[in-house]
Amino acid sequence: MPLLTTEELSQMSPLFRGRGGQWLAGKLMQLVRVDELNALYDRNAMHRGADFATAVLDDRQIDYLLGNAELLDKLPQGPFITISNHPCGHIDGIMLIEIFARIRPGFKVMVNKILGRVKAMEDNFITVIPTGRKRDVPQKESLLGVKAAISQVRSGEPVGFFPSGAVSDLSLRDRCVRDREWQEAMMKLIRKLRVPIVPVRFFDGNSRLYYLLGLLFGSGIRLLRLPAEVLDKREKPLRLGIGPVIDLEAQDACTDLESYAKMLRDSVYGMPLPETFLSRGELLGR
Repeated sequence: MPLLTTEELSQMSPLFRGRGGQWLAGKLMQLVRVDELNALYDRNAMHRGADFATAVLDDRQIDYLLGNAELLDKLPQGPFITISNHPCGHIDGIMLIEIFARIRPGFKVMVNKILGRVKAMEDNFITVIPTGRKRDVPQKESLLGVKAAISQVRSGEPVGFFPSGAVSDLSLRDRCVRDREWQEAMMKLIRKLRVPIVPVRFFDGNSRLYYLLGLLFGSGIRLLRLPAEVLDKREKPLRLGIGPVIDLEAQDACTDLESYAKMLRDSVYGMPLPETFLSRGELLGR
């Protein structure tokens, strides 16, 4: 079953209806390489969860290097949360699931509705629709996702969050690629859950073209580039690192939400590039 069809595009916009509209939809899917993403999914859809993540990464010859990998042996036994920056998009969640779900099969990642279409990974997904702005009212699906995340932790299982709720962008002011402000609702949720937190930092990102499109045309056009970014990650290994666990004592030392959010963000963005890395092959025992 494809991730996206021309018929579904016709439901999104009248522009893609009728014979001419369906032809246009097909050409658009080729242009932004959704057809290749569909084929990638179909080739590996017989796998589930972490096995699907591994199959997709193998298929596209995507490699990564994991820093501070020894900390995987020190993960909390009960529930915990991972927090991560989000520079690449879909591939960030796929890598997290391959790494953590092999140790804790019940590990789930909160993802947006687009990635939630990957049914082969639905056992490891909690789907939400990001609100975008701080005061936007969450949609029903997002509220259900929050309840699912709470239930996940209360049942003793780990969950992964991308607190920005969106892929990182290029900041001209900061002269770097970084997440937008982490969502206040997400900070409140994490603080409420009161479990150990494992910071994960992705050190690489998408192509210059991706960020340029965001600067020139906004997030809507940039979103169309994401399939190509997933498909073009084979040139060099992506680097990520795991930080020390943030225990409840450290969390309780923050007296307000603002200092709490700063502490969490600093635990990710303040993480230095590790001196040594474990290759993906070594991690998987190959």
